[in-house]
Amino acid sequence: MARIGVCKSYIIVVMFIHALVLPAAGLNMDSAKYIGIDDVRTDMEAYCLSVFSGTEVERFNLKILSVVRGIKTGQDMILVVGDDERFNHSSAIHGCSGSPVFIDGRLAGALAAGWDGSLDSLYLVRPIKDMLEVGIAESLAGSEGKMALGLDFSVPLDLETCYRQSIEYLQSRDSGSRMYLPLSSSLPGRVLEAHDPVFKGLGFMTVASDQGMNNQSFEEAGTYEQGSVLALVLCGGDISLAATGTVTEVIGDEVYGFGHSYKGNGAVNLPMATGVIHTVVASRRSSFKLASPGPITGTLLFDQSTAVRGTIGVMPKTIPLHIEVKRYNDPEDRVYDCHLAVDPAFTPTVLQTVLNGAATMQGVLPLEHTIRYQAKIALSDGDSFTIDNVSSGQQTYEISRDFYSTVGLLLSNPFEEVDISSIEVKMDIEPVNLAASIWAAKVDRTEVRAGQTVSASVVLRSYRSQDQTVTVDLKIPETLGPGRYKLQFMGAGDYQSYVSSMAPQRLRAVDMASLKSALGRLLERRRDRLYAVMPIPASGVVMRQHELGQLPPTKMLLMQDSKRIQPLEPYRAWAENGITTDQIVKGVVEAEIVVKQ
Repeated sequence: MARIGVCKSYIIVVMFIHALVLPAAGLNMDSAKYIGIDDVRTDMEAYCLSVFSGTEVERFNLKILSVVRGIKTGQDMILVVGDDERFNHSSAIHGCSGSPVFIDGRLAGALAAGWDGSLDSLYLVRPIKDMLEVGIAESLAGSEGKMALGLDFSVPLDLETCYRQSIEYLQSRDSGSRMYLPLSSSLPGRVLEAHDPVFKGLGFMTVASDQGMNNQSFEEAGTYEQGSVLALVLCGGDISLAATGTVTEVIGDEVYGFGHSYKGNGAVNLPMATGVIHTVVASRRSSFKLASPGPITGTLLFDQSTAVRGTIGVMPKTIPLHIEVKRYNDPEDRVYDCHLAVDPAFTPTVLQTVLNGAATMQGVLPLEHTIRYQAKIALSDGDSFTIDNVSSGQQTYEISRDFYSTVGLLLSNPFEEVDISSIEVKMDIEPVNLAASIWAAKVDRTEVRAGQTVSASVVLRSYRSQDQTVTVDLKIPETLGPGRYKLQFMGAGDYQSYVSSMAPQRLRAVDMASLKSALGRLLERRRDRLYAVMPIPASGVVMRQHELGQLPPTKMLLMQDSKRIQPLEPYRAWAENGITTDQIVKGVVEAEIVVKQ
């Protein structure tokens, strides 16, 4: 009954082979154990199994209202209403997805959908035949795959653009027509609420509490059986984030549940666990189960339109996440060791949420604050990305955006599958404001010769109008011809835009190597850097990622032949220099110089 959004999977050969050895029940149902939808009548006795407290599976009476034919093309479902006093205080309950429904003592299917705000607890039941067929389709791969975040790889990469593009894409996928899986966490409620629109787009309903739930997974979380808790663990370890549904059927080591898909992407590889229900929060508007997961004991391997299917004892791929937080008002340095589920659609969001929570676990940040952070994102091929930056006055937006976009671009790239082997993050939070704007700039000379150096005094106006003057030098190229030239002094954000407009090829991803190169360039831009740049004439072309500068005129004519298949772009050049300041620099000012003969 929950809506799980875009789920791209990591498909391995073992999973495909596993799909070929399905339980026979998926193809030839035992009529003594299962009842088909064609045999269902409204006068039959019906009940479901589910957990409302702890791990105890209980029986709840239902009344059959109708068999709904063609509710979707090729899909029939059974309409039931809760006929138990424990259902009388709520509409359909989020988290009951997959609760097995028995009709005249035989398994008919699972609670799979319902209506928020209804006066009665109305549910649609997914037929068991449809659920047992999960995993036997010929095509197991998802159609959305690499574009799970809707990212545009045809333009020069930019972390801010990628982040906003992805967030808008995920939020737009929330149709509001289906129910969600409740998402419980050990993080403070305010952290989950901040990300609620994106989680809804992914099919989850955040369950917020003031202090979060228990950090650790419950060791005594029951077993996989009909009606027991079925949890998808998005993040486990010292910080917990898990979605809750219900087991419909168990055949050997195979577990079927939910009665609907996450996204219907086919093969997936997601951490599976049982769990504990603390209580059912009943409401006429939106009722849900408040839960905590048990230890990861299996893997969800298939996600199709009618159900999910997992295997007990098969352990999933996860990303180890190590976070260290040093905070000005916390006498203790906090360390969190977690493991993230691997999925292009929700891993970036989960990582962002966990980082936000780790930074603010001991309280929200003051208005004046600075976060210095270092990180390493290691890949299984031996490559890695290093992040060393500073953010001030932006809460956790900039740090979480950097990680969200980097991981999202890696996992959703259209070139090849990327395996992130680990993520390590260190944060140092101080109650100071380091933001400053470039207020003015003055060069030590306005007339120079090629090869000489211009020194500029740049005034930085910081918080509460305190001015600081720094000096940045720029050497004039030896080969520069005479004329008037503009110097620009700018912070890291404007420098990023400048490079993107002057040399878009450096930030464009056309293959895995160029993606890694572009990401490396983006992540090395520190916000406390001041840049001096000066455009200079150049003759040359850019062929894909290759910069061919200072070409002779005859060569330029040959390369610009209209019959060439490979498109060419003009080569642009500039002189530059950058210095590190003790403030986060924003803004742009200009100065003009004359280069003499």
